[in-house]
Amino acid sequence: MKVSYNWLAEWVKLASSPQELADTLTMAGLEIEVVKSISQDGVEDTILDVAITANRGDCLGMLGMAREVGLLTESTVKLPQVSLSETGPDIAESFKVTIEDPAACPRYTARLLRNVKIGPSPQWLVYRLAALGLRSINNVVDVTNYVLLEWGQPLHAFDLDRLSENSIIVRRAKSNESFTTLDGETRKLDADMLLITDSEKAVALAGVMGGENTEVAAGTQNILLECAYFNPSSIRQTSRRLGLGTDSSYRFERGVDVSALPQAIDRAAQLIQRLAGGEIAQGMLD
Repeated sequence: MKVSYNWLAEWVKLASSPQELADTLTMAGLEIEVVKSISQDGVEDTILDVAITANRGDCLGMLGMAREVGLLTESTVKLPQVSLSETGPDIAESFKVTIEDPAACPRYTARLLRNVKIGPSPQWLVYRLAALGLRSINNVVDVTNYVLLEWGQPLHAFDLDRLSENSIIVRRAKSNESFTTLDGETRKLDADMLLITDSEKAVALAGVMGGENTEVAAGTQNILLECAYFNPSSIRQTSRRLGLGTDSSYRFERGVDVSALPQAIDRAAQLIQRLAGGEIAQGMLD
């Protein structure tokens, strides 16, 4: 887990240098493998590469690390302030989510955003992603990755207009079903793997990777934003069988905070509206 010293300082007061902070975290059981200074167009930062054990999934986001540092240094943690401006009909009037396997997906939240404008991200976001090892794609996808890094909670954005019948179904794959993921690979699935589908087709390999067929791209105008909790063992099994590990699967395998889904999805909706415009539909499916 790469930790930005500057980003951490936004959420918790840091009275120590990066190396002193690294020593404090190491003494608490979070071993720091590397402390590295970086510079991007004059923006200076220090990156701490933290070895996170499998039982500390709560530390796989900047806010989780801020809570840890706040506890160790007896400092107050300041969470991001989220305020949404919702307009138009309630999401429940135009969209439906069905969970066929609640053991594998105990909770699924969704929000709609309409009339967004896909484009490049501002430099501050590009830099922040790059500092922690992620490349910029576009403003909407970058926000989902930003919130993943901030909250430790994976999210996914679908092109709403490419979802059939305004519906999402969470179900197990059918034996020998195939699906083409965002990396362009067509993968043969088995009946133990969890899928996100619409009424006609698979649109994401749950907790691992989205699909080409609903990818957010230059022509996308309307977004369905997903923030869910998936059973860690289910995601681990799928990832290993397919040989496909991602930043999302890494976190889901170690367990995300199921109670924080509404906060994470609202944070993402807020940032998407700020960077890509558009309107947030009233309400959240949960």
